[in-house]
Amino acid sequence: MAESWEPARRVLRDRFSAVALAGDVSTYTPRSRFEVLAAGFPCTDLSHAGRKTGIFGASSGLVSHAFRIAAEARPNWIVLENVPNLLALHRGVGMRYIIEELESLGYRWAYRTVDSRATGVPQRRPRVIILASLTHHPEATLLVGSATAPNASMGESYGFYWTEGRSGLGLVDGAVPTLKGGSTLGLPSAPAVWFPAGPRGRRFVLPRLEDGEALQGLPRGWTRAAVVPDEPDLRWKLVGNAVTVGVGHWVGRCIVAAEGTRELTERARPGLRPVPPLPELNRQSRWPAAGFGSDGSAWASDTSMWPMLIPGLTLGEVVDIDRATPLSHRATNGFLSRLDESGMKVPTAFYRDLEDHQQRTRPPLTRKYPDPWPSSDAARRRMKTQRSRDTKPEVALRRELRRLGLGYRLQVRPLPNLRARLDIVFIGAKVAVDVRGCFWHSCREHGTRPRANAERWADKLARNVERDRTTEGALTSAGWMVIVIWEHDDPVVSAARIALEVRSRRASLGRTARSSDPAPLGAVSEADARLGLP
Repeated sequence: MAESWEPARRVLRDRFSAVALAGDVSTYTPRSRFEVLAAGFPCTDLSHAGRKTGIFGASSGLVSHAFRIAAEARPNWIVLENVPNLLALHRGVGMRYIIEELESLGYRWAYRTVDSRATGVPQRRPRVIILASLTHHPEATLLVGSATAPNASMGESYGFYWTEGRSGLGLVDGAVPTLKGGSTLGLPSAPAVWFPAGPRGRRFVLPRLEDGEALQGLPRGWTRAAVVPDEPDLRWKLVGNAVTVGVGHWVGRCIVAAEGTRELTERARPGLRPVPPLPELNRQSRWPAAGFGSDGSAWASDTSMWPMLIPGLTLGEVVDIDRATPLSHRATNGFLSRLDESGMKVPTAFYRDLEDHQQRTRPPLTRKYPDPWPSSDAARRRMKTQRSRDTKPEVALRRELRRLGLGYRLQVRPLPNLRARLDIVFIGAKVAVDVRGCFWHSCREHGTRPRANAERWADKLARNVERDRTTEGALTSAGWMVIVIWEHDDPVVSAARIALEVRSRRASLGRTARSSDPAPLGAVSEADARLGLP
């Protein structure tokens, strides 16, 4: 066992105390005979989440020492493991390098992309397994078996990367995406799990570290020895770097099965084409998901990522929603912000639940005035009747807009990074209508200031005015027109003004109503239908 990272060394010493532990692989020299050389070399320079510098990068290039050791010790078997991007990055140059090194040492080789879900764990983790031998035909066992992928969870649970959002989510039905040693936020962490039928406020949770161990097929608590006092807990990175136990077990069975056949099979004798005929493999381009060969000859294989299908626990059985930690308000905010910036399409129910989770996990506000806000029971009743949307002025204005044949969107964020939602929005024309109450937004004509709790009300109303000014400035800078309608304005006159501006801007922008624009002329929005508007 050659390992230079101390947290991993602690686990190896704890779990395999009878086996000698070597240090850095770059200085390791074999001192005894062995049959199998296994190397899960770093994927840092190869993976989609890594640097993508390729097989000759400082980390992934450590695979060269596996070939150096093999040349010295001549093991009968070599096992290599890495990410599927090894087959595609830089037109497959990394895979070509590995295969050429194996062939130069006299090894026959086969490889296959395998998904960890085939071994009974609810984790979608495709990995390329390369198996090479001096005396046997690895393809005879590695490329055997092709099961059918499991059925989806029927909406019971979904795993996704909450640390992403700009480039991809990895949303998986019934499983988590690949556990990783890091993320684009610079921290090793678990994917989140969405339980659509879970209690509100707990529909988005983070698996515990022990759940991550179970998702890799490890016993819970397996990496506990990595933690020592006064050092950060790096167990998530350990778990993300691991090979799923069931995959390693399957590779071991492939070797044992091949060892049971002592003679070379006619099917794969050197120099013969395999039976039945398979397409030759092009080494100068992206490599297929599976293949085999030796001495410069290579064939593609159509075997799937599912050599078997072992029944296992569901994601909901591994991750206990009642014991897992809900995704925090801050994490939810950041994830939603990245989603909005990217414009990525996600399931409507997923986004709706995220916004609900954001509200339900919001921490209590620290108020400047801790005593009760309403000055009397009558004031409390009046405040409870105030509506944040669908107010009488809004409904009257919308009725007139419909009468003029204009469609619109309600309560929309015109800009992805804008927190405020505007009351009525015409997306194609880039016109946003803000319907304001005279009291709450300090109308110059009709605004009033309560005498009770005067200082508090002054602060509140001043914040409302500043928020209106910030929103209007952000939209104007982005090329939007903001039309402010006060509650005392005549809805007929206001609607005519809005219609004039919307049609003028549509003409100047050279646009007509699109699918992303409001509903067709004369159609009734869902919200207005609920209100009984024509």
